[in-house]
Order: sequence, then C-alpha cells, then structure tokens
Amino acid sequence: MELKAARMRRTRYAMRFAATGKLKTAVSIVLLGALAACGSKNEASSGQALASVDGKEITIHQLNAELGRSGAREASKQLLDGLVARQLLVNAARKEKLDSNPSVLADIERAKDLVLAQSYVQMKLSKPARPSQQEVDDFYRQHPDWFAQRKQYEFSELVISNANLSKELNELMTGTRPLEEVAGWLNARNIPFTRLQVVKTSMDLPPPMLEGLKGMERGRLFIVKEGDSAILAALADVKSAPVSQSAAAAQIEQYLVAQGQGRITDQELNRLKADAKIDYFDKAKALKDLAAAPAATTAVQGSGAAAPKDDAVARGLSGIK
Repeated sequence: MELKAARMRRTRYAMRFAATGKLKTAVSIVLLGALAACGSKNEASSGQALASVDGKEITIHQLNAELGRSGAREASKQLLDGLVARQLLVNAARKEKLDSNPSVLADIERAKDLVLAQSYVQMKLSKPARPSQQEVDDFYRQHPDWFAQRKQYEFSELVISNANLSKELNELMTGTRPLEEVAGWLNARNIPFTRLQVVKTSMDLPPPMLEGLKGMERGRLFIVKEGDSAILAALADVKSAPVSQSAAAAQIEQYLVAQGQGRITDQELNRLKADAKIDYFDKAKALKDLAAAPAATTAVQGSGAAAPKDDAVARGLSGIK
C-alpha cells in the first residue's frame, strides 16, 4: 500500500510540474497535443483544439499539417493565425453558399483528384539515387551552350497580331536597320504594337532558334511567330555568360533526379493504360492533337531556322545564374 501511495504522489507531482513548466520549442507541438488531451473542462470537447472560429475548431493536427507543408522549422502563433484567417474566409464563403456553387464544387473535385494522383505518384517513387559525379560531368560537357559557352542575348521587340503581317512588312524586316524604323512604319499605318526589351540566355532558347542566332550580326531583324502574335525582333546585343561546372552541379543533379522520376512516372502510366479500358467518344475526335502538329510552331524568319517549344531541360535548369 505504501508503494502504491508513493507512486500516486509521484504521478501527481509530475502532472503539476508538466502543467507549470516551460515547454521547449523543439517538442512544443507534441506536448501541446498531450496537454490539450488532459486540459480543463472549459477546453473544446475534441481535446485537440488550439482555437475556435465561430464554433469551428482548429486542432493540433491541422497545425502539424500546416507546419509540414510550410517548411517552417517550428510551430508559431503566425502559423496558427494563418489557419484562423483561412477559417474565417471559409466560414464567410459558406455563408454566401459558395460551397453549393457548381464551379466551386468542380474546383474542389479537381483539387481532390490532383491530391490523390500526386499521392499515388509519390507512393510509387522510391527515394531517388543521387547522380554520380560522372553523370553530372557528362551532362555538363554535353551541353556547352547552357554552361561553358553560355551566351546572353538581348532583343528589342515589337509584338503585333499575326493578322497584321503583310508582304511589305516581311520585306521591311530583312537585313539590318534600327527597329525604330519599323515602329514608325507601324504607327503610320495605325497598326497597334507592344514594345518589349527581352534578355534570354542560350539555355533558354530552343536549339533550332539558338543555331539561327549563332553568328547573327547585331541589329539584324527577324520575325518570330508565336500563336496569334508575331514578334518583330532585332538582336540588340550578345554577351558571354559562362557557368562553371561547380556552379551548375547542384542544378544538374536536381534535373537528373527529376528526369529519373519522370521516367518512373511514365512507366507507371503506361502500365495503368495497358490494364485499363479507355474509350474516346466522337466529340473527343474533333479535338486538336497538338503532338501531331508541326514542330515548328514558332517560325523564325531572317535567322534561317524554325524554333519548336522551349527545351524541357533548359526550363528545368533555368535557375542557374
């Protein structure tokens, strides 16, 4: 009996100490959950609530989830305040019956589908192996235009509608002359245009367009067709902007990892397609097949090349400075 009484006294002492002691930052989330579970009668009935907004609880589990998604190092009042603000907006949206709006419901279903699809892909993706130093070295050497011999191109541009292209304008956009002469020609004929100054590196440009720019003299005019627009461009300047192998290594590794994961995802999709019964109905047959369209969706006149869509590798490595 004395042993049992001693244990009870130690338990009561430990509970008093936990209630009055300061919580350490590193374990505050875990202890908050435990304290909420053994709190006073005035606390919310769930035992996990940190706050309530018009009766809607915000729980420790929501804060933990927000902590994981935000990338923050520790839970904070600011994270909780963000959840409170979100709940205020959700409550207001429900009062306005937005949760019954067909377009909102469609967006909610789409978001659910995206989360499920992404979760499935993540489940199938094993932890990626880090690319070897040899793979990084090979990639660097195989893409000199993106790294060792990278260049920065500066363009002056006038953007017009494709409908305003004419034989006369095409002839004007040949050779070398100030682009301002072309702007004056457009103004004289009341043709609207937008003026732009654009800087791109050889990493940003699709290979055929890059080949057309190599050796092009400054001031040379050319036309780029992009969808419903035509870009009347002049090569303003070219500068050397090489990237060392050490500076590019981290981004190359990230790209190679993403490339490997993309292959795994494609393999899984192919497997799922092979096992599924997929039917395209008559209305779907009228949709345009972009993959079957000519690769030269963007034509470059004056540089002797045709440019397809931006290269995916260049986009993946565009953060290299």
